[in-house]
Amino acid sequence: MKVKLFLLVATVFMVSIILTASNGVAANYDVGVEEGDQFIWKCSICDKEKMEDLFGKNWDSNGTGLFEELERGTRMKFIIKEIDKDTKIYNPKLQENEDFFSITFKKWIWTDEDKSFGDDDYIDQITHYTDPKDFSDDLIFQNFAPIWLPIPIDDYLKEVDLYEGYSIDARSISALNCEIEKYDLEDDYPTEFIKIQAMYNDEGILRSYKLYIEDNQIIVEIFLENDFVLFPKIIEIFIPVIIGIFYIGLLYFIYKKILIG
Repeated sequence: MKVKLFLLVATVFMVSIILTASNGVAANYDVGVEEGDQFIWKCSICDKEKMEDLFGKNWDSNGTGLFEELERGTRMKFIIKEIDKDTKIYNPKLQENEDFFSITFKKWIWTDEDKSFGDDDYIDQITHYTDPKDFSDDLIFQNFAPIWLPIPIDDYLKEVDLYEGYSIDARSISALNCEIEKYDLEDDYPTEFIKIQAMYNDEGILRSYKLYIEDNQIIVEIFLENDFVLFPKIIEIFIPVIIGIFYIGLLYFIYKKILIG
């Protein structure tokens, strides 16, 4: 009877440990980056003429974030300067403050890869709602995919009321896909069907970005040059499994050596 009771208590305890390890982190959203983190992206493909046809002459003008002065063979750099997990921004429509995550960073806009970055071009900030349900309905992100998102990304995005063309793929790595039909945006853009695929690392940083047209021709391709995180999702999945195997082995050892003798 004592042996059965021991095994029952041990089993319940083991299950609680596994559930805590697998789901505990996902209970709240957070900022995955840290102050001082540096990120460098490289543009391997950029058909500027086609982008102008799709989105007009100002597609790469200042204030367009990811596309700002984008050219093939250039690099863009961020250094995280400050993180605020409790930013308050006043909403005049609701007449109240709303809660945001924010990161402030030094930004070097797209620079020829053969040149050094030099001094930063300016200080910028990205904000996201602490509660993803606070985003406006039918949301389309700037440049169709943000450079940074709160973590866990998949859980966060599932709570956002995204434009109908978006889909989320979290089978192996966080990916945000978007399909936009011809003339579906303001000012009758894009001038033809486009598709965007954006992938993110476990810090919530854009890992790769591809913009296609209908024949699967890549018009823009950007990737994170200094990303060394390998298989973060796989590691996250197997940690609870490893803990469970270790605990079962420990239980067997106790049962055999102590209770049986």
